[in-house]
Parts: sequence; C-alpha cells; structure tokens
Amino acid sequence: MIGLIADAVLPIAWILGLGFGLKRYLGIDDVVWRGLEKVSYWVLMPSLLAAVIVQAPVITVPWASLIGSLYGLLGVLTFSLLLGWWARIFGSNYASFTSVYQGVIRFNAFVSLAVMAGLRPDLLPHLGISAAIIIVVINIACVSVLTVNRDGFSIGYICKELARNPLILACAVGSAGRVLEVPEGFPVSGIALVGQAALPMGVLCLGAGLQWRALRAGLGLASFSVVTQLFVKPLLFVAIAAMMGLTGDWLLVGLLLVCVSTAPSSFILARQLGGDAPLMAGIVAVQTVLAIGSVPLVLWFAEKMNWISLA
Repeated sequence: MIGLIADAVLPIAWILGLGFGLKRYLGIDDVVWRGLEKVSYWVLMPSLLAAVIVQAPVITVPWASLIGSLYGLLGVLTFSLLLGWWARIFGSNYASFTSVYQGVIRFNAFVSLAVMAGLRPDLLPHLGISAAIIIVVINIACVSVLTVNRDGFSIGYICKELARNPLILACAVGSAGRVLEVPEGFPVSGIALVGQAALPMGVLCLGAGLQWRALRAGLGLASFSVVTQLFVKPLLFVAIAAMMGLTGDWLLVGLLLVCVSTAPSSFILARQLGGDAPLMAGIVAVQTVLAIGSVPLVLWFAEKMNWISLA
C-alpha cells in the first residue's frame, strides 16, 4: 500500500521540482509563468472537472454527512482561529493573521486531484463535487476575513468572486451536461482532451511559483499554519466525519481535500485585499514542499486505523 501511495505522490514531487528548476536555472520569465497559471486556472482545470463530471457514472452523494463534515470543519477552524486572534496568539498584525487563516482554511485542488488520479481515478467525480461544495464557503470566509477590518468590505464583491470562480462554474457546466444527457462524443471528448493537461501544468506552475525568502519574517506563524494544515486539520476532519456518519470512499475524498497544502491563489487574494502577501507566499511554499511527505503519511495512517481504503 505504501508503494501505491508513493506511485501517486512521487510524480507530483518530480513535476514540482521540475517547475522550480525551470524557473530558477533556465530563467524563464515570470510573464510566461503567469500566463501558464491563467491558462491552467481558467481553461485546463475547469475542462478537467467538467469532463469528469459529465462522463462519470451515476453517483449517490451522502449530502447531509458530506456537507456537515466539510462545513463543520471550516466552522471549527474559523471559530478557533478568530478566538486565537482575539487572544492575540498570532500577534497584533491583522494582515499577518489573515495569511495564517488562509494557510489553514484553503486547499490546493490541483494537488488533491493529482493524488486522487494516481490513487483512485474512479473517485475524481466525487472529488470534484466535494470541492465545489467547499470552495463556495471557503471563498466567502476568506474574503470576509480579509476585508471585514477594512472599509472595502462588500457582500457584492464576495458574490462576484463566487460567480466567476472557474471551478464552481466547471462543476455547474458538468452537472448541466449530465442533466441534459450530452453524448460523450465531441465536444465532451475535446474538453476532456484539453483537461488532460491540467494536472501536470498546474503542478509545474506551482513549483515555479515557490517563494522562500518571505519566511524569514514570519517563521513562527508559518510553522503554526504548516502543523495545523497538514496534520491537525485532517485528524479534526476525521473526528467530525465520524460524528456525521461519513464513511468509505466519501471519507477518503474529504480527507484528500483537507490534508493537502493551501492554495497558491491565497497569495493573489492577500495581495489584492491588503493581507500579508510575502508571508502568504512563504506559507504556500513551505506547505507545498512538506505536503509531499505529509500527505502519504496521513493516508497511510488513516488506512492503518481502518478509516479509509485505498484499494
């Protein structure tokens, strides 16, 4: 079973390192990488999700336990972090706190999908549905926390961001395709072909975007976010899922969503809305690299405890 996990994770580590090496040693301009990131985020990843959902067999979703587990986790984490801010555990800099918050709340959908594609490709539609459910609330929470302390707080801005989120839109398009019973030929086959480039390109860009220098000023906060995101959060999710009755493949899906590193888009949001962007960049970098080891460890431990089955 360790070999199965390694086969799913090591290719991601290889592509991540390749992206870092191409950026650092070949001197490929930042403009090129930003362009590739936009293509990955707005075209490739949505194509993958839409095609997977359209082509998937009929899925029975345990809506109550799935939503209860995911939303319950976000609620507990948000309450705990805000309580920590009120108690000044994270210092007095609110901008830095927002970066810690994003570092614990968000997840990297590229990594989750890439690992699932290697472990259980039959569960990719399940992962897409679960991601769509949780992305909505995560976006509302992060934008609210970033802007509530500023004059620019706006419900309209939150709604606008949700309405243009490509992952949410892709799940909506895929679901509509299923309802309309769109045949699996063209254009679905063409969309699926485009989507095949999503995971390698997304991880390649992730490696190219790693930034380490920013960690120097916020090593303590970054360390807290790493431990919480990669170890505490998965265990907390399993506990909440047990109370909600979420088991089997759906527990594996939820666990793989919450045990990966935070999303690179956290840095963009921090820069746009007045967060601590340098600290956010450092948190993304260290979580991304350490997750290469922590994700297999979490999955191995969960299977040893008979919480999930990877076969």
